[in-house]
Amino acid sequence: MMTIRRRLLLLLLPALAILMLIGGMVDYWIALATTQNAYDQALASTAFATAAYLNVDHGKPVFLPSARTAALLRAGGGAGGDSMLYSVVAPNGEFIAGSSDLPSAFAASSNASAPLDTKVAFQDVRVQGVPLRVVSVRVPTPSGAATISVGESRARRTRTQRVMLFGKLLVDFAELDITLLLIWIGVYFGLRPLAALRDEAETHSLRELRRFDDTTVPGELRPVVVSFNRVLELLHDAAAAQQRFVADAAHQMRTPVAGLLAQLELLLREPRAAGVAAELATLQRGIQHLAHSANQLLSLARAEPIAALPEDLKPIALEQLVQQLIERHLDRADQGGIDLGAEAAPAQALGDAWLLEDLLGNLIDNALKYTPSGGHVTVRSGMEGRTPYLEVEDDGPGIPEAERARVRERFYRLPGSLGMGCGLGLAIVDEIARVHGATLSIGSGPQGRGTRMRVRFGAAK
Repeated sequence: MMTIRRRLLLLLLPALAILMLIGGMVDYWIALATTQNAYDQALASTAFATAAYLNVDHGKPVFLPSARTAALLRAGGGAGGDSMLYSVVAPNGEFIAGSSDLPSAFAASSNASAPLDTKVAFQDVRVQGVPLRVVSVRVPTPSGAATISVGESRARRTRTQRVMLFGKLLVDFAELDITLLLIWIGVYFGLRPLAALRDEAETHSLRELRRFDDTTVPGELRPVVVSFNRVLELLHDAAAAQQRFVADAAHQMRTPVAGLLAQLELLLREPRAAGVAAELATLQRGIQHLAHSANQLLSLARAEPIAALPEDLKPIALEQLVQQLIERHLDRADQGGIDLGAEAAPAQALGDAWLLEDLLGNLIDNALKYTPSGGHVTVRSGMEGRTPYLEVEDDGPGIPEAERARVRERFYRLPGSLGMGCGLGLAIVDEIARVHGATLSIGSGPQGRGTRMRVRFGAAK
């Protein structure tokens, strides 16, 4: 199961990723705008500095740059790399100096209608396949306004934009990692009271409904604990009522049924009942089946964890339990021609004596019911390592492997089963085993014949 901490982090990750994506787009826009403005201002400054070398000779504009300025502008150079191009155009449109293929920014569609007093215009162009940023300035002369254009490769400003963007993204990643770490730390320490409450709940036994201490939990959890304690109180009352019902039902049902069976046995011995002996025997079997079903239903009710809550588990000597149950079933085994024996090694488990008698009694009852005359049933107790166990083995027809999970279900019987059972025996055994923290395993008997049922309890302490 996913923890609250992991679930919270998984819920926050998409939101943080979206915020980071939006932040990256904003960072890119800021880097683009910042570098664009800075580089445009530097480019315009270069154009104005270049305009200082435009002179008038005999009424005609001439461009006479210094050697340093000419080297800076790389007059006549190509458009590749980080090169700069320039062009000087007279008022009448005559080309004076620089690169003739460098267009004026005033000639662009966005600047075509610019008034003549506009001194600076920018334009993005491609010259010889290289993207350039061009600035054009108008320089007044006696014969009109000359145009000086300076173009700079966009590669340099693109590199600067990338450096700024990647640097900001690295900072964003670091901030995201630190944010996640702080969230995890906050969630971890914030949920520690809840983890402590969970640990306390896990220490509660299935057989008790002990209240939780609501004075040690944070204020945010106190209403939950108080409400849960109310539910525990209701469950406790329900468990007590069910326990009283089980005791009353056992007394009210067993006594009349036992009386009916005793009366029938006496009636069958009477000579005057010889004419209806067959009918009385059928009635006797029906009442015996009723008594058996009532006992099993009561056993199943007692095996419910909530019904067994008021009782405390006590150390039970399993070998003595085996001997007691063997003695109770010896007459039935003799009548059926079945060899019922015990291999009881000393073993001890924490349990309820009444419920464990029901558990072992149902295992022996099942074995005797399905073992044919001349068969063998062996009841065992002992230790497997540090684990105590009870086991009943027979050489009857066995249980197919595909059916071993279903026979634990209530009211389920194997197809073709003999007798008038109601399908509760193994359900009772499985439920009692769960109450005791034990497990029921179903396997095959010796040489793959019959059935071997083993109940393993918790490790002995």
